[in-house]
Amino acid sequence: MQGKDPYLALLGLFILGTVFLFCGEGSVTSPPPVALENPAEIPPPISKIIEPRPSPASSLVPASAVLKKKIDELLMGTTMMFQINSATLLPEGKTVLNSVATILQEDPTAAFEVGGHTDNIGPEPTNRVLSEQRAKAVVDYLISKGIVADRLASKGYGASRPITENSTEEGRQQNRQIEFSIGTKGEQS
Repeated sequence: MQGKDPYLALLGLFILGTVFLFCGEGSVTSPPPVALENPAEIPPPISKIIEPRPSPASSLVPASAVLKKKIDELLMGTTMMFQINSATLLPEGKTVLNSVATILQEDPTAAFEVGGHTDNIGPEPTNRVLSEQRAKAVVDYLISKGIVADRLASKGYGASRPITENSTEEGRQQNRQIEFSIGTKGEQS
């Protein structure tokens, strides 16, 4: 009711003014006061209960975006998840993906695309196939950890989306990565 009291008061004044205008003076009267036999019987005033409002930031940011941010922070700096020229997960990669699975369990409605990426060494068709295999390996691993399959889709991008220059070994290593993008349930590929 907070915020409505001034409107109700204005509405009451409008009605009283209208009655006074059309019915004339003396037609608007209030009832005589009632004397209480025992003034101690007056009930205490009711305090208004103000319910906390959700913060605007929490209501505007979807849960999947919050999960994506956590996953991105976890993956930042993690480059060696697979054996070289292979889609076989390294033990370090499995450790990281165990943490990703824990994050994904926070909201069972959030869906993601797992994108696989490579450096630009080698032919693009080979890189694309390797990136698809790596993305699928990540999805399969997360499913083995209890994540529902229809929440995950895999896609290989090869070297088409580098995050940095491929001119140095460090840059190429950074481009051999996976990334999570917000997806839609049921996109499993």
